[in-house]
Amino acid sequence: MFTLISICALLIAGNAFFVLMEFALVKVRASRIELLARKGNLRAVQVQEILGRLDDYLAASQAGITVISLALGWIGEPALARWLQGVLSGFGVVLPGHVLHGCAFALALALLSLAHIVLGELVPRAIGIQKADLVSLWGAIPLRLYARAIRPVVVLMSSLSIGILKLLGFKPAAESESAVSEEEMRVLLGETQEKGSFPLERLLLLENLFDLGSAKVSDAMVPADKIAFLSAEKTWAENLETVRLRRFSRYPLCAGGPDKPVGMVHVKDLVLKPAEGAAPDLRQIKRDLAEVSEGESLEKLVKTFPDKGIHMAVVKDAQGRVSGLITLEDIMEELVGEINDEFDLPQAWNLADLVVGPAVAVGLQASDRKAAMALLVSRLKSAVPELNEEEVLKAVLDREAKLPSAVGRGAAVPHARLPGLSRPFVTVGRFAKPVPGPSPDNVPVRLVFLILTPVSTPIVQLKILSRIAALLTNENLRRKLLRAKTGEALLETLRTADTLLAV
Repeated sequence: MFTLISICALLIAGNAFFVLMEFALVKVRASRIELLARKGNLRAVQVQEILGRLDDYLAASQAGITVISLALGWIGEPALARWLQGVLSGFGVVLPGHVLHGCAFALALALLSLAHIVLGELVPRAIGIQKADLVSLWGAIPLRLYARAIRPVVVLMSSLSIGILKLLGFKPAAESESAVSEEEMRVLLGETQEKGSFPLERLLLLENLFDLGSAKVSDAMVPADKIAFLSAEKTWAENLETVRLRRFSRYPLCAGGPDKPVGMVHVKDLVLKPAEGAAPDLRQIKRDLAEVSEGESLEKLVKTFPDKGIHMAVVKDAQGRVSGLITLEDIMEELVGEINDEFDLPQAWNLADLVVGPAVAVGLQASDRKAAMALLVSRLKSAVPELNEEEVLKAVLDREAKLPSAVGRGAAVPHARLPGLSRPFVTVGRFAKPVPGPSPDNVPVRLVFLILTPVSTPIVQLKILSRIAALLTNENLRRKLLRAKTGEALLETLRTADTLLAV
């Protein structure tokens, strides 16, 4: 009997190995293995070889699993049934011979199936998925040796499976697309942040980086009526007054108004002009001013501006008219938020001024995160009738699907950028019971801030998110928000926070 148990245990262990490798190889990240291989990890090189011919190795694993399962049934069940039949007889179970044999066989089948499924399938499958890197690295060499030993069988099985897949219109696993899409990257980053291993600030920066791909020049430019320019028609004293007032490094030089640019003047050229004392000739020291179109991609300009040494460009519409001005700083602000230099005075602003009071409430009820957002969007629509509830909810939920909004400390901050908004809208709801859903620090979410901002002003969104993050790190303010008994009390706490946290 000991020999029988040993054989069955070895067969189940062999089955577990193949299941481990099968799920680990499917789950393992090729990028992670490539990094290890570059560092000289020989096991990682072996895994790369396997991933390069994944179909063959999956076929080898399946062959091993199938043969072991058949062997377990062929050897284990009859022998275990005979032993159990003797045990039942020894306990004085009096049954007809064929009935006793049938009971013993059924019991043997149940025991072996239980051991096979739990120890040979479920447990190794879970380990293979959770520890895909480790399992792949340690099991690569044994699997390669085994696959080499049964190569003719593997080639036959792989050829048959590939042929059938092609007949059905599918690609083999090794030929299938393995690159991660932008949407998948957003989801992966969001999940990583929710687990607390990725800072929220970095996540927001990457979100802006992804959004840059769809952003146009018109989203970041300074409109024509707000351009600070020097005029070739004005006196030097008048232009100098503009320089002193606006304190920029570069100005477009125009022949009259901003719709007639003739070049660009850099303040350094004014300082370093050779003639001392005399008024500078702006037309002589002007530099070329680049031109871009309103619909041009900001992502493209991120590369072309630095490559060509461009810091400023005039923006023209489809009819060739000047519609604005864009600088390298404007583009970078789309990524990192507002950039202040030595002459920029931070403007005071209040979060409470952006909050729509009638939409704020406490004691709300929601079955899940989606229902909570829908409830807040509905309240916001009631307070701001011009909002398109369906469009707003879709934008918020789409963003939530890509990058979950839970930020920890019992709060979630769903937000969306929408075209056509006249200004930012913020509301906050405190829920009577925790809103189900994951959070980075596992603190149940009861505070939900909903933020809507115009698509053309990402800086505003970043400022609001930064203010809310600062508010939540203040334990006293957070406690007041969680204990507020009315919507007005919530608003009053936000006003207090503005006073304490104003920059």
